[in-house]
Amino acid sequence: MNRSLVLPAVLAAALALSACGSGAAATGTASTSTAPTPTPTPTPTATVSQYASIIAEHEQGWRDYEDKITDCAFASIGTKPIDKVTRLTCSMTVQTATITAKTAAKNLRALPKAPAEIASLLDRTLRVLDPLADNNAVKVCSDAESQACDDAITKANGDVRFVTSVLDAWKPYL
Repeated sequence: MNRSLVLPAVLAAALALSACGSGAAATGTASTSTAPTPTPTPTPTATVSQYASIIAEHEQGWRDYEDKITDCAFASIGTKPIDKVTRLTCSMTVQTATITAKTAAKNLRALPKAPAEIASLLDRTLRVLDPLADNNAVKVCSDAESQACDDAITKANGDVRFVTSVLDAWKPYL
């Protein structure tokens, strides 16, 4: 038998057999495949405890700062050596409060969606933390006796009062 005729005949037979195995092509009906129905992915939700733990971590520092506001105000106008020391301490306390407010706000925002139970409280908390977090005391209080530092401290003194009022609303969760 001639080899040049055998190879094309084998290929033709193989193609014919493979076409016979296809049910859709042989019967003329379209095959329907059922794709699995995707299940909705639940939106992750953080627990109330996760939010409350961030508040609890910083609560005492903010309350302590608020308790010292009057002493700091008197020290800022005082002339005794102890007033200078108190003023420096107050400037450091304000800087710490602004940093912790920034950290807390960032950490609260990093959590998944808040449970409905605390969603409005979380919104209120962030609204009062943001002004304290945005305070520029860290930048301007390298000179604790400068007017810029006094202004930053005065602003923070007002802002922290709003923070501590919202902290009271967190008590049931702490």
